[in-house]
Amino acid sequence: MDSLDAESAQSKDRYTPNTPERHKEFSPRHSNPKRLPNAFTILSRMNVSPSALSHSELYGLILNSVVPRPIAWVSTLSASGQPNLAPFSFFNCVCIEPPLLAFAPGLRPPKQPDSCHGEAKDTLRNVRETREFVINVVTYELAEPMNQTSGEYPASVNEFELAQIAPALSKVVKVPRVAASPVSFECKLYQILDFSPSPQSSSLVIGQVVSIHLDDAHLKEGKLDRNSLDLIGRMGGIQYTRTTQRFDMVRPKVG
Repeated sequence: MDSLDAESAQSKDRYTPNTPERHKEFSPRHSNPKRLPNAFTILSRMNVSPSALSHSELYGLILNSVVPRPIAWVSTLSASGQPNLAPFSFFNCVCIEPPLLAFAPGLRPPKQPDSCHGEAKDTLRNVRETREFVINVVTYELAEPMNQTSGEYPASVNEFELAQIAPALSKVVKVPRVAASPVSFECKLYQILDFSPSPQSSSLVIGQVVSIHLDDAHLKEGKLDRNSLDLIGRMGGIQYTRTTQRFDMVRPKVG
């Protein structure tokens, strides 16, 4: 399971429309001076301090504006060999030499009511144990099964089987890849950055690409045909986007 499910839950938060009536009701001049500022009065100022927002308000603001985000459909194995498959939209390439990809799984709320530390999700725990994983890209055709694997399932659940996704053997790592994904990156763990033990925090997983699988159907003259990839991206809330509407721009020459 992954951070996309939490993302969907946060989508229930909505900002109040900026109508004159609401502005009068919640403006600093008309509100109780002892009352803490809410999202409406804070956001109406245009310049926002993250510390002035609640977690859900900041989460929604960032995830609705940092879009579209590519999706890493990450397959892992536990130390005992249990497969896991989960999507993450906190994902991107970060370096070419060495070739590094990174994604950031969020932490789960603690099971113990008296604990203030978040718990690692299955993907993060598996990566710590085995130090390898596969990042599979997600096409529009794979959107539904990808979404099925985003649930909060027990570690004993095999999401490949749950979503009826065929696994395929990888070339270098032991972790299986998604057979239907047009591009899969086999990765060895490069580094994990743990930002905070808070249940609302995340860890950044950086992997070094050791092998890349390309579907022959998406090759043209020996190169990846980017225009043939109907990839999807994550928007805010429960929204996704397709990447088929594209345009070209030539970078200006300087000097």
